[in-house]
Amino acid sequence: MARLRFRVEGEGPKVVLLNGIFQRLESWDPVVPLLGDYTLLRYDMRGQGESEAPEGPYTPEAHAQDLLSLLGELGWEEAALVGLSNGGIVGLQAALMAPKRFRGLVLCCTTPYLDAALRAKVQSWLHALKAGGTPLRLRVALPWVFGARFLNAHPELLREEGLGPLMAQAPDEKAQERLLFGFLSLEDLRPYLRGLTLPALVLYGEEDVLFPKPYAQALAEALGARLQALPTGHAAPLEAPSAFAQAVRGFLEEVYA
Repeated sequence: MARLRFRVEGEGPKVVLLNGIFQRLESWDPVVPLLGDYTLLRYDMRGQGESEAPEGPYTPEAHAQDLLSLLGELGWEEAALVGLSNGGIVGLQAALMAPKRFRGLVLCCTTPYLDAALRAKVQSWLHALKAGGTPLRLRVALPWVFGARFLNAHPELLREEGLGPLMAQAPDEKAQERLLFGFLSLEDLRPYLRGLTLPALVLYGEEDVLFPKPYAQALAEALGARLQALPTGHAAPLEAPSAFAQAVRGFLEEVYA
């Protein structure tokens, strides 16, 4: 297990918030106050934020084992998982490895498989990282990550100084490579997910051009899960925290009823 920076807050049923790729635990700040009836665990995955960045690649299996080890150290015998993007993939992998540890899954803007189109998108980030470092990778990723409504409402992100907060969150470039190569190692999980009986909610952004609706539909079909749209791009908890939290709360209330 990598050494992980984590934070536990709140009281109530236990919920784990799983970051998207490159994010720190602070990325959940807009959502945490809206989930006040739950004990929330959030953490920097290996290679992200202030957690350890060992040799890579950082595969979904490695991330999932980190999560299971962290839950064991905390004495959490069960929890619901809420995962964004790569965090959703980690949640799926952890649930496949230890299904009895989890009450339910909320999977947002994520995918159970990679096809040529999705590989090409993510590989463009790798090429940009190698060609121009983190600033160019962020520039290339910007229209993939945020929806049109959000970008139009925040034109400062298109200016050099507007990238400052995103630059501050980004891991070092070696860790970014390891994270991307790990993501690209994802196998098709759909055949395995059909045997998973956990309750699940699949959320997708109506403006998500990185993982558009067909990926969410495939995931919901494999899990037998409910599918719900959000008025966002890929970074749903940042773009519309209230809508995201409302969907999550509705699901968690059912799971913990």
